[in-house]
This record gives sequence, C-alpha cells and structure tokens, in this order.
Amino acid sequence: MQRSLRLLARALPILIVSALAACDNVQWGGAQIEIVPPPPASDVTEIEPDEQVYTELGLPRGPVLFHVTRTEEGALLIPVAEFSGDSLRMVRRPAGVSPQAFETRFRETVIPTGGEFRLFRRGAMVGTFIAQRPGPVTACGVPTAYGNATVVAAATDATEFLGFRRGLEPSVQGEFTPLQITGSIRTYASIVAERLILQNGLPRPRSWQGAQRDLQPVDVMPGGHPEMAATYLVGDSLAPGPADPQGYSVFYLADYETARGYNPIYEEVHDYRRDGKIALKLVDYLNWDEDEGPELLLQVFRRNGSGYAVLGQRGGAWRKEWEGAICGG
Repeated sequence: MQRSLRLLARALPILIVSALAACDNVQWGGAQIEIVPPPPASDVTEIEPDEQVYTELGLPRGPVLFHVTRTEEGALLIPVAEFSGDSLRMVRRPAGVSPQAFETRFRETVIPTGGEFRLFRRGAMVGTFIAQRPGPVTACGVPTAYGNATVVAAATDATEFLGFRRGLEPSVQGEFTPLQITGSIRTYASIVAERLILQNGLPRPRSWQGAQRDLQPVDVMPGGHPEMAATYLVGDSLAPGPADPQGYSVFYLADYETARGYNPIYEEVHDYRRDGKIALKLVDYLNWDEDEGPELLLQVFRRNGSGYAVLGQRGGAWRKEWEGAICGG
C-alpha cells in the first residue's frame, strides 16, 4: 500500500474515546446530522493490553477496515482486515487462542461500547457509527457490534458502508453523490453478462432478470459515464450455502466507451462443475491508500461460509489484490 497506509499503521492501536456530554450537530456535504451520544460507560474498567497480550491473542495493531451493513436489529459493524505495512491482513481468531479471551479483549480494544467509527460510501465520508452493544461472533471467531449509524441525508437509502475507527480513517476529499442506474447500464448489463457466459461455454440463463442478482453504478474511472458492477447467478444465491452443482456465477466490473458501449475491465466467471460455488458481490469502494484509484471491497460467498476480497488498479489494469480465507463448517 502507499504513503497514507504507512502513516495510519503507525497510529496507536488503542484509542480512548471520551463520552460526549451532549448531542453535537455536524455538517457533511451541506446536510446537518446529529451525532447520538454513546451509552453510559461500562462499570468494568478498560485495561490497555500490553505487548505480550497483543502477541498471544493476535489482536490487530494497525487500522482495521470494517464492513457496516444495516440489519433488522440495527447497523452491524463487521471487522474485515487489518492494514499491516503495505498489505492487508485478515482479521480472525488465531488457532489455539481461547475464544472467550480473544472476544473479551477484541471488544475492549477494537470495537468498545461507545467507540466511534467513520462511515464511507462511494468514496466519500458520509457519517458516523457508534458501537452500542455486542453483535454475533463470526465464523472466523471475530466479534461484531451493533450500533447507531447516522449519515447525511443523501446516503440514508444506502444499506452498506465501509468503516474506520475515528482517528484512524484515511484522508479523502469530496462529497457523497448518489449514483443512478442509467438506461445505458440497464441495456448493457445483460449484454456484457451474456458475452462472458458464452465465452466460457456456459448456457444462457432461462431469465436474465432472474439471474441478475446485483447491479450497481460506480464511479471508479475518469470519464463522464459511471461504470457498473454486476453479479449474475444460475442455480445459486448471494448467501453461504449449497448451490446447484450445474450452476455458475458471473461477476464483472465494466467501463463505458463511446464507440463500444460497456465492456468488462475485470471479470470472474465460475463454473460450479469445475470450481464449486464462488459468488461475488460488490460491497463498496474507497481510495484508502491514495494511489491510482479506489479499492473495491467484494463479499465472497461459498458453500461453507463467506469472506472478502479487494480489487485494485495497478498500471492501468484491475486485479484482485487481496482475498481473505473463508471460515465455516
């Protein structure tokens, strides 16, 4: 990774966040929002782990990237990866470490009750997440947290965000502007998918509408037209679990050219007869290392669980820069 990540990685791994005495009014992008005060402090005194504890428990030492998603029980903060030097390191409980000890220390140091996190959407800062109560432990043994997400008015319809602990977030410029699915995107989405399907010797889906499971306009390349990220599935769903052994998945990122329309600049086509279930979906994107362009966080679904991967652009080409392991049965 580049300069900003190295600066972030040198930041203290523990932040002491003081409780807000009253509600603060903050403005992002011209919209006024209210930051809700954190819940009362716990009766338990927080003790900063020493070097030995970090080493023995494998706790993150650098900034952590979070996936924040809205659920019926509230906004859920999910740790994804730790920035370690110039690379990403998957966040998971190390083998042989006590689940109870890891969960306790992780909640105290990484996602403490009352902890404040910055939320990003489509490359811009859009609001704040306040951790309020423990969430479930993931299949990788990593604790999560439920909390309150407060965002600018333009982002209220968004269901997924990228998050960083306050004080450890990257420095980004610009205001959030929601993107719309244009007529060109609707027209070309299945045309691009069909081309990839046929190139890989797979049968067309019975219904293009039924096969299209995700379609998102994105702004990751210079130019006047938005790019698009799309997922098509046959005999599968965007969730962990079994799939039709004869099924397949298509994920692509496509750029627009005036003379040619939309064409893929990154693609993955998986024939389940050969690869087993591998289904990908875009979560969001952010230029967190201030390089050529934004990084894209993808969610990866397999039969036995789910994980994450990152796409980035190097030398003009898009490639997968990191992929975490899949945890599950």
